Amino acid sequence: MRKIFLSVILCAMAFVAKAQVESIDIKGSFRSDFGLGVGLTADLGNNFELSPSMNFYFWDCGTHIDFEGDFHYNIDLGKKFTFYPIVGFVICHTNLKDGHVCHYHPHLHAHEDPEHYYDGHTDFGVDIGCGIKYDFSRKCAGFIDLKYQWVNKDYDHNYDDTFFSLGVKLAI
Repeated sequence: MRKIFLSVILCAMAFVAKAQVESIDIKGSFRSDFGLGVGLTADLGNNFELSPSMNFYFWDCGTHIDFEGDFHYNIDLGKKFTFYPIVGFVICHTNLKDGHVCHYHPHLHAHEDPEHYYDGHTDFGVDIGCGIKYDFSRKCAGFIDLKYQWVNKDYDHNYDDTFFSLGVKLAI
């Protein structure tokens, strides 16, 4: 588990080191629950951006973390607006408290698979969506992302959800 997280962080750092980091992103994600996220936006050239982020969801039955690596293609709409389609990957890690059943995430019941139920799950998926950004100034912008997230479970369940994020980009 830790090797996977370390590998993802190292890959993201390699991409960001090659790219020009433009901003630090702070966002709130709204789905069937609320999450807080932080990330970076890096310019890859030719209107392409890389936007790695971590989103934290604190549930009464445990915690959930999304590690996302999204690519954007910026389309200038004029008057300080930019539209961008989103495509990317996601790594989801959910850790439930012992003995809890969580209605936020479709996990197996403890008696069906106790090893995975109590130790947490790490799953991989895809983000597809779009977003719009408004530049308040050269140093600050607001954005809204709408994404469909499909996560393939290692058992017979899939976790998919449509959600939106609202946040600010602070230029570095």
